[in-house]
Amino acid sequence: MGPSTTIVDAERGWHVGDHHPLAWAETAVKAVAFAIAYVAFAHALDRSLHSPSGVRIAELALLGVAELGIVLTIVDRVIERELIAVGFAVFNNAAHASMLYALLAIPGPGGLLSLFCGFMLGGELIKWRWLHQERPPMRQLSVMAAQAFVVAYAALYLVALVFWEVAR
Repeated sequence: MGPSTTIVDAERGWHVGDHHPLAWAETAVKAVAFAIAYVAFAHALDRSLHSPSGVRIAELALLGVAELGIVLTIVDRVIERELIAVGFAVFNNAAHASMLYALLAIPGPGGLLSLFCGFMLGGELIKWRWLHQERPPMRQLSVMAAQAFVVAYAALYLVALVFWEVAR
């Protein structure tokens, strides 16, 4: 079963949803990506920042779009009042913001960007499988719409990964 997201749940207050093993697998894989982003951020703290150009602009734009979607996700998760989903969304937001900062540093995050995008892509693939297998209820979204969001995020990470690998 997927997390409960009915209006009744929101009215009853904060809760912990019933998460499928694939949801936990997605969380674990993306948690590795988050740790990578936090390392990239820590390395960038003592570096100077620069105005991006070329491929770096594309990478920033791709991760910036992902970041914007995640900020909107936080709002949705707060409306759902599901504690684990809110916590995950906050850490996800912090990881993306960390990687964006690292992309502005000289030198940039190097191979950490590839690892970050690779693990995030892996998490999205697991999530797509979970949505396909379990068809969990999601706030006001059909399964097809939820899968479309997952595919869009997977495409963002894949394109960012390709940009980095081509630019090396």
